[in-house]
Amino acid sequence: MGLFDDQIKHVQDFLAEKQSLSQVREFQVSPYSGWPSEASLILEEDTALELGNPGIGSMSFIIWSEGHGADHDRILLVGPDLNEIRVQSVPFCQMILVKGSFRDEYECWRELREAVYDTKLEGFMTRVLPSRQMIWCRVDREALAKGFLLPHLGAALIRSLRDVSFVSGAEVIFVTSGKEDMEKLKKPGYDTARIVGAMMKMNEEKIYDCESCEYWDVCKSVAELRMMRRRLTGELAK
Repeated sequence: MGLFDDQIKHVQDFLAEKQSLSQVREFQVSPYSGWPSEASLILEEDTALELGNPGIGSMSFIIWSEGHGADHDRILLVGPDLNEIRVQSVPFCQMILVKGSFRDEYECWRELREAVYDTKLEGFMTRVLPSRQMIWCRVDREALAKGFLLPHLGAALIRSLRDVSFVSGAEVIFVTSGKEDMEKLKKPGYDTARIVGAMMKMNEEKIYDCESCEYWDVCKSVAELRMMRRRLTGELAK
């Protein structure tokens, strides 16, 4: 079993449903790898598109697997790409599924998080609210006019993730198809946030009292979190 097995299954079921309706597009990484890397500050008046405004729907999470899932690099899109969107602001979901070897779950999560957060692209600005698993992005007018698309972002994210030593493959999944699909993905997003919260509490706050912890129900249902607690408290060495 893996830390995010239930969340991976939920995402895969969602994709299978969308694929059965021919609503998933797949992109290879290499054709979209050339967009310049540069941090951008995009003011409201320079914004062509806004993705994931918290008022209309936003979600971002990273999950991983050692045994199944992302066995090769690819980018998937459910919904319109940037050049097909006809309104200025749309709900946005960014899901990242990583395959590799994760011996220290907490440290691996920190490295993956930093790889994602450090991905910068010219004409694209990201604001992340990690405690709420939310992402808020802006695309400026010049970048959109030059042909910037979501696969460019996906390729940059995969490139950053592949620089992490324990990563052997990555899938980046974007959803721009609207609130109904965002609702379908709320559960894996929420559950991922709870698992990450439990990891952070154990590793950063060094709190192991299950009876007083707000994540006790998560650890009760996820065996890997219980194993992590035993390792951190030294119980596995006894």
